[in-house]
Amino acid sequence: MTVTSIRDAWAEVQKIFPTRYEHDASRSERAGYPIYYSTASGVNAWISDLGNRLEVNLPDGKSANIWIQAPAEATITSDSAEETEDDGSATKEERRETAKRIQRLAYFYTVEYVGQLDNKKREDAAVKEMQAAETEGGETKCMVLTAENNARVAMGSITDCIAAVNILVNMEEDVDDWMIAGINAMLDKIRVTRGVPFDLSTSICGLLGAQYR
Repeated sequence: MTVTSIRDAWAEVQKIFPTRYEHDASRSERAGYPIYYSTASGVNAWISDLGNRLEVNLPDGKSANIWIQAPAEATITSDSAEETEDDGSATKEERRETAKRIQRLAYFYTVEYVGQLDNKKREDAAVKEMQAAETEGGETKCMVLTAENNARVAMGSITDCIAAVNILVNMEEDVDDWMIAGINAMLDKIRVTRGVPFDLSTSICGLLGAQYR
């Protein structure tokens, strides 16, 4: 089938896909494009996001292609055609899937935060040891302490992720489809570069205009 927007394509997926689904990071990395896999146990079904089409693979081995054709390129009939407009708002499903990806990002920052708390304990113990050595007439030493500030940065990233998820799951908040596209583009890029910057969460909040809500 052929539709004229990404939003309509995912709406068609909802009609034919038998279960809920979520983004599968490992399968996506191996394939080189986003894959959304069934969340139901034992159900071998998935959706491949190939850019200009969504390939829906069903449990019975059949597949369906939903082609996305730009509105300007779509066939337009005259007076008999019913006019429809895409208001640019992201769908509930798009928002939910993006929120899940940000939650996984928050997990990464949380692991980093807990690790920095452990580093802080080791730094505190080392400082006490150095102070005791200096009191006893030992050599004066200097130490650069990083854990406390690193933990503060990680907590800021976690807080940003929470703010972004809260906006996405609250359907009373207006979220445009270009915001969703921008967030997913950033998350896709870091999956390729294999590095998670700590200002990524701030960029996500900036795209959502979190500071103005």
